[in-house]
Amino acid sequence: MANDVVSLLKSALGRWVCRKDVSSHPSLLTEPDLHALAVATQAGLSSPPSPEGEREWGNLRELTKDWIVQQKPGVAPGPLQTHDFEHLAALITPVLPDESTPQAVLEPAVSQQEPPQTDIQPKVVVRWTREAPELVFAREHLERCL
Repeated sequence: MANDVVSLLKSALGRWVCRKDVSSHPSLLTEPDLHALAVATQAGLSSPPSPEGEREWGNLRELTKDWIVQQKPGVAPGPLQTHDFEHLAALITPVLPDESTPQAVLEPAVSQQEPPQTDIQPKVVVRWTREAPELVFAREHLERCL
């Protein structure tokens, strides 16, 4: 696994406190944990989705089946869910080599695509390629308020 993928996960998940099984003590994720997460997430992305369009996340689900994770201070710890796996995939997708990234992950769903604009309007340049996990809630809140 590329070092940039592991370092990206480290910066995004560095504050996760995890208890990996009933006999272990809670601790921050280690480099080997992050590497294993990166490998399992990439394997989950490369496996074909089910006929319903859902991913199985086999290796990732197996790796984290006993984990209890506190993702942020003040938030109750719990097991990782499918939305957490999708978040991990979204984090590593931009830095994966093109051939290992499935097309379904890169293309937005038809309902999410913007309709073609018939008017000539200046296009807005998006400057941020990734959003800090801490700012997701703030952005969503502002979008709802506006």
